[in-house]
Formats: sequence, structure tokens, C-alpha cells
Amino acid sequence: MDEVKSRAEASDTLSEQLARYWAQARYEDLPAEVIHAAKRFLLDTVAAGAAGGLTEVVESVAKGARAGSGSGTSVLWGRSDTLAPAAAALVNGTAAHALELDDFGGCGHSGAVVIPAVCALAPTVKLSGREAMVAIAAGYDLAGRVLEGSGGYRPHNERGWHSTGTCGSFGAAAASARLLGLDAREFAHALGIAGTFTGGTWAFLADGALVKRFHPGKAAETGVSAALLAQSGLTGPAHVLDAQWGGFYNTYAPDVATPEQAVAGLGTDFHILNSGIKPYACCRTIHSAVDAILSIMAGAPEDSRSIARLVVHGNAQTKRQFERTDVRSLLEAQFSMPYCLAVAAESGRATLEQFQPLRTQEPEIQRLMGLTHIRTDRVLGSKDYPSLEVVFQDGRSEYLDVPFAKGAPEAPLSDHELSDKAATLLEPVLGESAAKALADEIWSLESCEDFGALVARLTPKTQERS
Repeated sequence: MDEVKSRAEASDTLSEQLARYWAQARYEDLPAEVIHAAKRFLLDTVAAGAAGGLTEVVESVAKGARAGSGSGTSVLWGRSDTLAPAAAALVNGTAAHALELDDFGGCGHSGAVVIPAVCALAPTVKLSGREAMVAIAAGYDLAGRVLEGSGGYRPHNERGWHSTGTCGSFGAAAASARLLGLDAREFAHALGIAGTFTGGTWAFLADGALVKRFHPGKAAETGVSAALLAQSGLTGPAHVLDAQWGGFYNTYAPDVATPEQAVAGLGTDFHILNSGIKPYACCRTIHSAVDAILSIMAGAPEDSRSIARLVVHGNAQTKRQFERTDVRSLLEAQFSMPYCLAVAAESGRATLEQFQPLRTQEPEIQRLMGLTHIRTDRVLGSKDYPSLEVVFQDGRSEYLDVPFAKGAPEAPLSDHELSDKAATLLEPVLGESAAKALADEIWSLESCEDFGALVARLTPKTQERS
């Protein structure tokens, strides 16, 4: 019997193998570090989302979502209104990514895709904190695995795809399917449905379009809808990932896909452990250079006025994405290597207040941006980041390569640092006492009997706001 079962499992498609594992996985089977990671990413994501909830882009998305879907009971983070589950996932996913403070790794920004999906469905299904953590782990795992099967972050994104959108829909569908209690067959259908309607490109970089913030929300919405449709009987293609014609890998990642990586180590290697938490309010690829300038300037006897030249050593993609000096918006600043290095060198920080409001009119920031150059003299592997060379006015220079920037899984923020970041983002929205109560409940999530009640804490109470 076991041999027959093994043969059947070996003949399953990639999505069926993924669905079977995560439909049956139990909280008790997950390693302690996976459970702890689920708590960390939940806290980080809802904090970023609460802070982003009243931004211009979220106002636009919420207005459009309400016009298209009507009312519902799913909470919108940091706001007093509610929407139907898929629409709430759209708005909250956008909010989580609105300030570029959400996590990185996985599919790109897994938290802004997976956690809005879990929270949006919470009012429709009575679930415990433990069940929510399994759903979060499932979503992060699927999102990361689909990207690994695409050849990894850099090959997939260098083709013009925004992996948070393309691969994130699978993660949101997995989290939603797990939360809804779908069996392995229905779970696979949810992945198939999500994969037939997923996308997102990097065209926004040409003009700083706000749609970049919307991509995780759209992926979250797609995943929630896919799981609800599968639950209602709609079927999705079992070969959504591996079909020779029209399959995700042959369509989105031809010639670079490594499909076997989508299931490698399934059940033993958990991709939630490959994501990291941002200390800086800019694109993650810039963080290594920011770490480098902060380190170099911390050891220098002079201030930023002693800098004669900043040289970033990267590749053509580094130059294409980040060599912008005409910075007119928050998004453009967060994707400008010259701006990020300038404010970090001058202030010793790269936190949100260095980007909002913009500092582009300050003479020293303008000077530093003007003397920043990106060279295409490095070959960057899938996990490599640009290096930085600082040339000083007296002729000396310092070169620093930071392979693992602060916040990476190899150089993580501590729980204390994460709590400080979350408090900074939550307290202005919820008030100090409510923010602390929410964080405390997340840190003890295994004891939570009603996850929906926890999510409801993300609605600000006017009288508690500080």
C-alpha cells in the first residue's frame, strides 16, 4: 500500500505535491523557529500596514475597492472602514507595502501578500492563533518555492516581472486555502486558479507610478478569491506550474526556470525562514550599500562634507534600477541609490523620516547625490548585493562589501529591535496602550483562541490615539 501511495505521489504535479503537504500539515509538526518567524512577520507586516493605511495610494485603492465590491466585515488596517475579504486583502496588501517598510525575501515581499489574505478571511472562519500561524507559514513557503522554481529572484525579476505579484498570488492562495480548511484536491485547485491570473511588471520604475504599492495587494486579492472559488467548486489546472505550454514556468521564466526547486526539501526546508525584516525605508537591494556608508562614516573623524565621491560597484541591473537623481516622490527616493546614500551619510540614518518629507532641496543632499556613481563592474549572483567605495576629500578611500545587510536572515533584527520598529509604526495610529496590547498578543499567538479578535485590534479607536 505504501509503495502504491509513493508511486501516486511521485506522479503528482508540482502544485499537487505542494497542496498535499500544506493541506495536511499540523501546527505540532512545524519547527519552533517557523512558529516564531510567523509571529515576527505578522507583527512586522501589520505594523507597516497600519502606518501605510492612510497614505494617498491606499486611499485610492480603498475607494476603488469599495466601488467595486461594496461592504463587508473584514478590517482595513489603521482605518475605521471594512470591506469584503478579497477587497480587504487588496487594500491591506497595498497598505503593507505603501511605505516600503514590509519584509523582503520569499517572493519579494511575502508578508504584504500572505498576511493580508489571512487577516481578511479571519472574520469568516473562527480560527485560533495556532491555525493562523500554519496558514502564514504555508503562504510564505509557497510564495518562496514558486520563485525558486522560476530560477530565483534576480533571473525572474531581470526579465521585467515583479515577483511579489507573479509569485505572491500562489502564496496568498496557499494561506487562504489552508485557513479555509480546503482538502488537498481543493487546495491544488486554488493554486491553479491563482496561477492562471497572476502578474506584475517593473514598468512603474519609468515614472514612479504608485501601482508598485498595489502589486502585493493585487496578489493577496487574487489568492483570497482563488481559494474561495476553489471552495465553491471551480477547478484550476493541476499543471499550472509545469505545463509545457501555458504553464507558469515555461511562460514566465523560460530558459531560467528550475521547477524541481519548487518542491525541493518540502516539509523540511521552510521558506519563511528565508525572509528578512527591513531596518531601512528603501528598496532592499540598496540596504547593503546603506550599511556600508553607515559603517564607514561611523569610523570616520569627519562628517559627510569630507566625502568627495561615492562609487557603487554593481551590475547593469543595479544601474538600471537605482541610478536616479531626479527624485520627486517617496517611491523615487526609495529606489534612488544616490538619495539613499546621501541621507544616510549626512544623518547617520535611513529610516522613514529621511524620506518623508523629501530632503532633495538641501544643498548637502544635492551635493552628495551629484557625486554618486554606479559602475557595472561586478557580476552579481542571485544572492549578491552591490559594494560601496567612499573617496574622501584628502584622497583616501574605503571600500566595503556587505554580503548580509542588517535584517537579512543571516543578520536578523532582534525581537527587541523588531518590537521597537513596530511600536514606532503602530503607536501613532492605534495609541500607545493599544499598540502594546496588539504586540503582546502576537508574541503569545499560540495562546490566542480567536484570531479574528486580534485582527480587529487594527481598527484605530479615536479616543486612544495619541
